Amino acid sequence: MLRDWLRRPASIGIGIGLIAFMAIAGLRLVGALQPMELAAYDLYLNSRNNAAWREDRVAVVLINDDDIRRQGRWPLPDNTLADVVQKLAAAQPSAIGFDLYRDLPVAPGTEHFEQVVTANGQVYFVMKFGGRNTARVSAPPSLANSDRVGFADLLVDPGGFVRRGLLFLDDGKTVGYAFALRLALPYLAEHGITPAAGHPNPDDMRLGAVTLHPMEANDGPYVRADAAGYQFPLDYKGGASAFRTFSLTDVLEGRVPAEALRERIVLVGVSADSVKDFFLTPFNQRHTDLAGTPGVLVHAHAVSQLLRAGLDGESPLTFVPTWAGYLGMLVWSLVAVATALRVRVLTVFAVLAALETLALMGGSYAAFLAGWWIPVVPLALVGVASASLSIAYLSSLERSERRYLMDIFSKQVSPDVAEEMWRSREQFLEGGRLQPRLLSASILFTDLHNFTAVAERLSPAELMEWLNLYMDRMAGLVMQHGGVIDDYFGDAIKANFGVPVARDSERAIDDDARQAVRCALAMGVALAQMNRDWEAAGLPHISMRVGIATGEVVAGCLGSTQRMKFTTLGDIVNTAARLETYGKDDPAVTAPDAISRLLISEETARRIGDGFITVAVGALKLKGKESEVTVYRVEGERAVGAAM
Repeated sequence: MLRDWLRRPASIGIGIGLIAFMAIAGLRLVGALQPMELAAYDLYLNSRNNAAWREDRVAVVLINDDDIRRQGRWPLPDNTLADVVQKLAAAQPSAIGFDLYRDLPVAPGTEHFEQVVTANGQVYFVMKFGGRNTARVSAPPSLANSDRVGFADLLVDPGGFVRRGLLFLDDGKTVGYAFALRLALPYLAEHGITPAAGHPNPDDMRLGAVTLHPMEANDGPYVRADAAGYQFPLDYKGGASAFRTFSLTDVLEGRVPAEALRERIVLVGVSADSVKDFFLTPFNQRHTDLAGTPGVLVHAHAVSQLLRAGLDGESPLTFVPTWAGYLGMLVWSLVAVATALRVRVLTVFAVLAALETLALMGGSYAAFLAGWWIPVVPLALVGVASASLSIAYLSSLERSERRYLMDIFSKQVSPDVAEEMWRSREQFLEGGRLQPRLLSASILFTDLHNFTAVAERLSPAELMEWLNLYMDRMAGLVMQHGGVIDDYFGDAIKANFGVPVARDSERAIDDDARQAVRCALAMGVALAQMNRDWEAAGLPHISMRVGIATGEVVAGCLGSTQRMKFTTLGDIVNTAARLETYGKDDPAVTAPDAISRLLISEETARRIGDGFITVAVGALKLKGKESEVTVYRVEGERAVGAAM
């Protein structure tokens, strides 16, 4: 019983789903899918319709190459930075953050610079926290050990892209605050928002109603990522143009309106190609954008995201738990297999599989817009893998079923007809069963004359051998001419030409009629040869009668659930049978020495045209027929090019 269960398509489908799941899950576990998942993440970020959005609470001063040329040197001297601080502070911003390392003095104006920075409490500078392969860079000496310093370290993914922000870093001795967090906290405090214990984990940090859950090593598109520090996913809302920007020259020459900076967070950083403070971000995917985004803008995006979390209640992207992602992969794999097994038609399944994949992509993108990241790449790949394996299995199953059906039908019909039946099976198969249809066909009946004399001369075993030899030869001729053996009645045969595949043209119906007549003539030739063999063995002379009629018949399955056969029914079938039995011993109809007598209906005669030698027998009153039937006798087929 277990073996039978394991052979069922549903059981094999479950196995296919598990194999596909384990293969894709294995690739994901070793990180092979991470590049594709990160690319999908970037694609979704870039596909959001928020390019027109602006963060009005943050402004950015960019130091470009033209600014540096105007100043005539780099780094900028301390007196220039002091001038920048004073001009920005005059506009009364909430905070001024310099994304510039200033651990060493740059004369002239160092003392003045330190005085200005100390006097303006809203000024913040960066330091470099450092780590395994990088050294620490201190803040300006005047801000040492103060809360006006934040680290500018950024997390860089493989490929050089920055997709994650940092809130804290801890080296075991010191806990460092991120530059963006240092700038955001005083602004939030002015609006009554201070860091609080998170929910449900009190060790997490909450700003307003939003808890910023630290990212883990396997969250979202990442696999075994470096999860050091307190990380969160950057959403880069608004893209590359989310902030109002000014040049250093604009600030120094007083061209920046005070209202553009008042009560805002102002960041100052470098965008000069000569300084190379650039990082790749998700909106730097195009070839023309590969120069990257200024680091100060990355920090500005982090500031914006913290403000939106605390003041607007916008949560960072939520990642489904790792276990839920793998469970979803398993379910999606089984869905793909179930679709394949239910549809079974490969072309239809391919269309449905494509639609399911599009639905998956659309659904995952909708979830992304709603704030959830679903591992779309593993889901799509496991669906494709399951679909591919299912197609391979269904193809194998179809070949097996086809071979099985061909083994059955090829014994009843010619290989060409069997092949045509298989190709056209959708026309007449429904639920695995032939459905009754009204078709135009030619029906052939044949029976032996003088069979009783033979039966009396042979033993039962010899009789069956003799009859099987005859039937085998005649059935072979039926199949050679494209017919279908319908039934055997003792020494009689019924064959159909034009079933079970419906003919789609008058020419095809004509061809069926001609093939039926040719088959009957070939039967006569074969019987003549067999007679010569039998006469040599001392057996009586045998002859046959054949009746053929062409017209509409009902073709379908007849019988019980235990025994079913495909057959034809209708008035034309009766006509063909009556033509075969008509005038068995009437010399006006059948010549006494004829090996085979072939009578055809008027419609058959019309269909076969003038390629055969026919003799009009006349309008006959056939048994069971109320009206007379015009009958023709076929003497043979004309040679090609023969005169009429």
